[in-house]
Amino acid sequence: MKIKPEDLVEDVIQQYPATVRVFMDHDFPCLVCGEPVWGTVAENAERNNIVGEKFNDLMKALNETVSG
Repeated sequence: MKIKPEDLVEDVIQQYPATVRVFMDHDFPCLVCGEPVWGTVAENAERNNIVGEKFNDLMKALNETVSG
């Protein structure tokens, strides 16, 4: 697993730009319209009610994207 729940969203996006689409597809706030997103993947997921199986799906999709 390359991306972990404790990774900062900003770092993930900077290192793997293709993850922006994955975050948005999983109901994260708009990441490309200038809205700052601070904190970890897990913190932001919880803040946006992306929990349980939805969170697992997000993490799986993120890691599939970066594993290419």
